[in-house]
Amino acid sequence: MTDETGKDTFITGSGKELPKEPRWYILQTYSGFENRVKKTLEEKLRIENLADLVEDVLVPGEDVTRVKNGKKRKQHVVYFPGYVLIKMRLTDQLWHMLMEIPRVSGFVGGKSRNEPQPLEDNELEFIRSQMDEGIAQTAIKQEFEVGQQVVVIDGPFANFAGKIDEVSMDKHKLRVMISILGRSTPVELDFDKVKPQTKE
Repeated sequence: MTDETGKDTFITGSGKELPKEPRWYILQTYSGFENRVKKTLEEKLRIENLADLVEDVLVPGEDVTRVKNGKKRKQHVVYFPGYVLIKMRLTDQLWHMLMEIPRVSGFVGGKSRNEPQPLEDNELEFIRSQMDEGIAQTAIKQEFEVGQQVVVIDGPFANFAGKIDEVSMDKHKLRVMISILGRSTPVELDFDKVKPQTKE
């Protein structure tokens, strides 16, 4: 059917008319199961022949390398735990299919569970900007904390040991108190210039 503006609409089980053109929605999931929900959703779309209704399924995140005790390990970080973004033409059939996916709680927004509210343009822009900026994630995320003993591994203070006095995540720098000529001196160092001191 069409509304007064001439746009195609459909009526949900609640009797509410929604636009049929593709819009972005936020599906709420159990935290930690975002990618599993995405995979299940894509499989069900294929099996039930509904793939033409969904343009994109997105779990914003990135792979980061965490450094702990001097060892690097890769880890996938999800920016918005518990949420999956879907660009789709929402129909009753698609809505019911989504609600049947394990570990899906419903949609974010709307007056009730079966009246999802699509994202506004400004909300979508915010999410995109967070993705572009890496939402404060760094290519290398270090496991440093105030009071930790570290050893400088590069630069003029190489092999000096000291204690972390301040951690600046936004600048990726540490302020380390190093004993120089018997005097405790604060030195600012990049994350990759030090490593945690190991006990002999």
